[in-house]
Amino acid sequence: MITWAYGTVLRIVRTENDIQEVEVEIAGEEARALHYPHWLGKIEAGERVLLNTTAVLLGLGSGGYHFVAARSGDKDIDIPQQPLHRKNGHIMKGRYTPFQHAVLAVEEPGSPYHEQFSAVREDALKGMPVVVGELHSMLPAFALALHHDKSRSPYRLVYIMSEGGAQPLALSEHVRALRQAGKISAVITYGHVFGGDSECINLYTALVAARLVWQADIVIVAPGPGTVGTATPFGFSGMEQIAIVQAIRSLGGLPILLPRVSKADKRTRHQGVSHHTRTVLRFLRDTSLVINTAQELADEWGEQSVSHTIILHETLPVKIWGEITDDYAIPLTTMKRGIEEDALFFAHMYYAARFLQTMDFSSLL
Repeated sequence: MITWAYGTVLRIVRTENDIQEVEVEIAGEEARALHYPHWLGKIEAGERVLLNTTAVLLGLGSGGYHFVAARSGDKDIDIPQQPLHRKNGHIMKGRYTPFQHAVLAVEEPGSPYHEQFSAVREDALKGMPVVVGELHSMLPAFALALHHDKSRSPYRLVYIMSEGGAQPLALSEHVRALRQAGKISAVITYGHVFGGDSECINLYTALVAARLVWQADIVIVAPGPGTVGTATPFGFSGMEQIAIVQAIRSLGGLPILLPRVSKADKRTRHQGVSHHTRTVLRFLRDTSLVINTAQELADEWGEQSVSHTIILHETLPVKIWGEITDDYAIPLTTMKRGIEEDALFFAHMYYAARFLQTMDFSSLL
């Protein structure tokens, strides 16, 4: 079901190449809306627009935004200048929907990397560490913690945005902020997720692109904003982590799972080690896991826990995050909880970064 409404654009709040935030009037009331200019061109105040209002009416966690679906009127559509990955390609994202659009996939024949991808072997990652997260909030916390140690050269951290959350990369304010701060070197989108520095057809070629095209030291694979759960054993977006870890292994990479751990979540199933992390681990073996509540897992699985590399750490003082986020533009939150409210969640992102900092990357050269 889709709910629609017509509205009038009252004012433009912000405009970027890939996204516009606007205020609209709908039936005499003001509301917020988002628009992706590469589909319909940039809109202006005074225009009449058709809005998808479904998520707001359902009270979903979309940030309270409607989405512009069409423009009415006589104005020509002026599409902004497109970057390379949206030019001359033949791979459709959003296939067979009104918003299908062609991109230049890094592995397709028209790409300058096509020959290199034609020769890719199964050991293409050559031991490269790939961090896997369930929530978008894990990305900025891990990336900032990874670069906190100023005594060494910056890591080339590449973010692969998975299909578990939003499809448009432009929706992520954290990606924009991390780019501006120099904390991520590139972003790759695959499947029907779009907007990355490289577009890929699937997860496997996205992983290879991180190594081959962007020379990553470390990769993090995590969804964009807006994952879902149903309070059922398997009904949550994070189940994609199983396939992601398996893909990393099959290409010769080192998967490292970011556990979802919290003392602040009021939902019993997410207290301590979340049932999402527990469920994913039941399908995996030999997965590195940086965690300070290992006994909880060991008591549940007994000998089975030895199949995971579990590293114990002391509780992280919250004040360390003050240093880490001192020059970062956006407050770190997860499920609307800040660092002080959910210190255990953020501590695991920090210690995962510390674990990576102990690794020897010479094998990747």
